Amino acid sequence: MMMKNLIQACLVFGLVALAAPAFAANEGTAVGVNPEASVRINATNRVLIAGDGISVGETLLTGPQGQVQIIFADDTHLVVGPNSALLIETYLMRNDGTAEKLAVNALAGSFRFVTGHSPKSAYQVKTPTAAIAVRGTAFDVIVGATDTHVMLYNGALQLCGPGGDCTQLNARCDVGIASAGLTQIFEQADPERLPLAFAFLYARFPTLLLGEFRVTGAGQCLQNAAQEQPESLIDFSSPDEQNAAPGGTQGTGGQQGVPGVQGPSGQTGGHI
Repeated sequence: MMMKNLIQACLVFGLVALAAPAFAANEGTAVGVNPEASVRINATNRVLIAGDGISVGETLLTGPQGQVQIIFADDTHLVVGPNSALLIETYLMRNDGTAEKLAVNALAGSFRFVTGHSPKSAYQVKTPTAAIAVRGTAFDVIVGATDTHVMLYNGALQLCGPGGDCTQLNARCDVGIASAGLTQIFEQADPERLPLAFAFLYARFPTLLLGEFRVTGAGQCLQNAAQEQPESLIDFSSPDEQNAAPGGTQGTGGQQGVPGVQGPSGQTGGHI
């Protein structure tokens, strides 16, 4: 009888373990790293190189020439741009390869976020001045000292300011701004949107990224709905046009010459 009870207990424990989400080390992998990139945890920094694992509790830091491109276990793609800092707060995985929760805190700088295979409710993106609820999407973020700018490429998202006021971005190329007491949205036909769109580094220079981190049609956001821009401002896809982008092409080992990121408030982002 005792042996039978022990076997039953083991079976129950095994079923619970299979159903429950769990934390794991190295939830993401840095597949592309430029110089001036490091990881901080418990007041200790380590230099980041391509192939390194990224884990919960680590803060990624980049200098003026730095950039990190990360693929998480659920196929979420994240780019940490130059002069940026981002904390991996939570990554709770299920055994089916999806995330129960993926929460990051973009502290300063420039970022690209493309969701993976997990439920939409799993993703949480915070900044000092905004909370972003993701609806299965791709978007870029610029975090300045006093506000957060977001440009949507696919899907939809909700952008909320620190005071709880929120706005919905539902169309490609929508730009949202969140600051203390105010959230705004600029649609593609709005003439005020275009100067804001040109602040997003990866819309202008997609060849700074590995191919799987680029978003098809992102360059179209560098024009207004009723206005056509020269093709050279929209897509750097040919070899000649690639040479026009700062720093040239990128491999998994890194790339020199990534330009610094100018924050929305006119100040360059920096480390924490």
